[in-house]
Amino acid sequence: MKTQNRKNHLALTLVVGASLLLASPLLRAHDDKKEAGHGEMAMPTTAAAALDKAHDLHMEIVEQVKAKNLKPVHELAEQLTETLNMLPGLSKDLPAEKLKRVDGAVKNLAKALDAMHDAADEGKQDGAEKQLGVVESLLKIVAAQYPKGEMTGHDHK
Repeated sequence: MKTQNRKNHLALTLVVGASLLLASPLLRAHDDKKEAGHGEMAMPTTAAAALDKAHDLHMEIVEQVKAKNLKPVHELAEQLTETLNMLPGLSKDLPAEKLKRVDGAVKNLAKALDAMHDAADEGKQDGAEKQLGVVESLLKIVAAQYPKGEMTGHDHK
């Protein structure tokens, strides 16, 4: 009986140890992604905060594309898309026509940002620059729908 208990105990210990060894790299990889920006990011709670965050992300994308450093563009474009997608929900105080323009521009921005990060992933500098121009035009449309004070000085020009 003692031998059987020892075998069961040893088998259980081996299973637990193996589980920890196998799970450990997966957990570390998940933590590494969070640290690299793939994890939770602080979500804006107002349209003004979303516009500021969008401006900051846009400026970072511009900097990376101009520096011909396309690798970070994928993640930045996804973060910008996520931030912009929040705008219509945070902008319920806008007149209906302006809210409709914001909603349409945000949908087009999502497409342009997706095309930009695809071009960046493929190392196509000219494609990333072309889509950056589209993104900048659409950001101007979005910015024009909000009162000047809402943008805290960011004109997207």
